[in-house]
Amino acid sequence: MELREDTKMGTVYPLLISIPHGGDVVPLEVEEIVSITDRDVFYDGDTLTREIYDFRNSVAAFIEMPIARAIVDVNRAPDDRPPKNPDGVVKTVTTNGTPVYKKGMFPDGAIIEELLQSYYYPYHKKLDDLLDNHNIKLALDCHSMLPNSPPISDNPGQPRPLICLCNRGDNRGMPAGMPKTCPSEWIQALAESFRRVFANEGEVAINNPFLGGYISQVHYGRKGTPWIQIEINRRLYLNEAYFDPDRMKVRKKNILGLRKKIWDAIIQSWTLISD
Repeated sequence: MELREDTKMGTVYPLLISIPHGGDVVPLEVEEIVSITDRDVFYDGDTLTREIYDFRNSVAAFIEMPIARAIVDVNRAPDDRPPKNPDGVVKTVTTNGTPVYKKGMFPDGAIIEELLQSYYYPYHKKLDDLLDNHNIKLALDCHSMLPNSPPISDNPGQPRPLICLCNRGDNRGMPAGMPKTCPSEWIQALAESFRRVFANEGEVAINNPFLGGYISQVHYGRKGTPWIQIEINRRLYLNEAYFDPDRMKVRKKNILGLRKKIWDAIIQSWTLISD
């Protein structure tokens, strides 16, 4: 998997941006056996996050996953698989319960291994390379979330906050029985920045409903570079004001506006914690 290199202009911050769930490609290995449509892929993944978090020209390192989350989920452990977990590294159903594959055609072990070798392991190797070679001070794993918990979750239909920030701690980012992926002060600073930028638009929560996934855990554990997982609520852009559901299109100016607000929040907090 190649990371596109761009000419950077202006200030480049020592940050890494990872966008693991923004892909929409169904690879050749399984395209004849999947039952999901382009619309299923659009709603199952972290819709439009590759556009929303496109800060590649302002950060030291940037990586995005082109393959659809429903096919290969790089934010899961490689042995986290069905039937034990239908929402594992390869999936039997989408977040709303739609079967990913035609009846009786779920990939066998050889195909799953081919998918992992072609797409999963290269993503994690590239992350290792970026962390080793670009003097990264903070890595951000960037996601979006449904407005309410999906049917396959433990608490379906539960309303979610506007923003959720994750470091495997408690609701203040403090230790909660497992290794934190960044200092508590850092995640608190980022939360306060989001609250200022998105004032009166909704709750900014820490480690609720998410704690942080496999990417931030394993790569923090390997190298010790701080990681924060960012989740934004899709109601910020998949709503009646900005979104055409028939064409699956969002007004570009609204995506650009949302991108600017998120970047402002990130840089405001980074300026504070890096002093």
